[in-house]
Amino acid sequence: MRSHCRSVHVVAVGCMCMMNACAGSDRGTLAEERITRGDTTIVRSHGGSVWDSVALVEELRIGVLQGAEEEMFGNVQEIAPDRHGGVYVFDGAVPALRHFDSTGAYVGTLGAGGSGPGEYRDAALGLDVRPDGRVLMRDPRNSRINVYAADGTPTEHWTVSSGLFASDAMVVDTAGHLYLKVMLGDIVQNQPWPIGILHLGPTGELIDSIAPPTIVGEPTTSSGIFGTSKVWAMSPLGDMVAGVNDTYTFVIVQPDGRVVRIEREHTPVAVHPDEHAEWEIRNEWTRKNRGQFMSAELPPVPMTKPAYREFSIGGDGRIWVRLYVDARQEEVEPAPVRPGEASARPSITWVEPSVYDVFERDGTYLGRVHLPDQVSLAAHSGSEVWGRATGDLGELYIVRYRLDAR
Repeated sequence: MRSHCRSVHVVAVGCMCMMNACAGSDRGTLAEERITRGDTTIVRSHGGSVWDSVALVEELRIGVLQGAEEEMFGNVQEIAPDRHGGVYVFDGAVPALRHFDSTGAYVGTLGAGGSGPGEYRDAALGLDVRPDGRVLMRDPRNSRINVYAADGTPTEHWTVSSGLFASDAMVVDTAGHLYLKVMLGDIVQNQPWPIGILHLGPTGELIDSIAPPTIVGEPTTSSGIFGTSKVWAMSPLGDMVAGVNDTYTFVIVQPDGRVVRIEREHTPVAVHPDEHAEWEIRNEWTRKNRGQFMSAELPPVPMTKPAYREFSIGGDGRIWVRLYVDARQEEVEPAPVRPGEASARPSITWVEPSVYDVFERDGTYLGRVHLPDQVSLAAHSGSEVWGRATGDLGELYIVRYRLDAR
């Protein structure tokens, strides 16, 4: 099937024709302003939130420091809830795609390492469960999508070739369609990579290629650490969420063409002087040791951080915006010296806690979620939140939380 490239263009709204102000609700103290013009609604938050209180209550922890082999994780790359309280986990260190039920009990392993039917290599660029219960895994080393029946039996695979290795590289929507991050063009020195979406139908057929929304003011050069960048993500509900993170502004482009623009006040977070120095040392080491492999020069590290890092969109369409926040210094294990390198890559001891602002897809600000220390967000929908947790001795756990928001 022939591929067509679709691009959505978003422009700033300069003339407003209708205004509604909300001074709060009986559920909280949210104050927001909504301005509508044509198909675009601007939502400006002036303080407060829908949620008065937010807590993550741990309900399940899977993993051991020593014990059963299937519960000793080495390199957890992908996590996919099974829609029944359980979870599928891909561990690239084995490699193994394992299923655990809602109690944390090991159910079984799907496929195995290799290149035969249902097999995979040591990397995954996506893992998800379709509405009909089938499990899809993006296996980049074998250039395909592996498909497993609900009972774990491998059924087929769809060939997909892309040299791009990126996070959140596969989304499955409510109709079972796939959206895969791929390169839509050639890499040009010192320019942002031309990453877009490959849209596949429920049986793996190519439907379309989609460019992310064009945002006014997006950078035309590659950004280094803490540099201004374009951030975007695809939603399981078909929305495209995108923004330029020098300000706390982003848009939600819905499938019917309507646009919601979020605007929040933002005071840039300063980079601690020692944190700044560490990143400059790391950049200099990278220039010397890996410069021949780089597609862009590393600019000087700024003294302040952008507004946000990334978007994580749940199965319910809610948008979790990971913020740049103050870092704190922690002890970290020094990196080993790799073959071909004169010295080990300098460590970064300044670590930012994981903090997210949560929005409904209509732009309503719900509240702020702080993840526990040593936990990274893996998946979320409604009140179910999954994370990867690191123990005191470096062991890994898969943790399910209940989002208690009131």
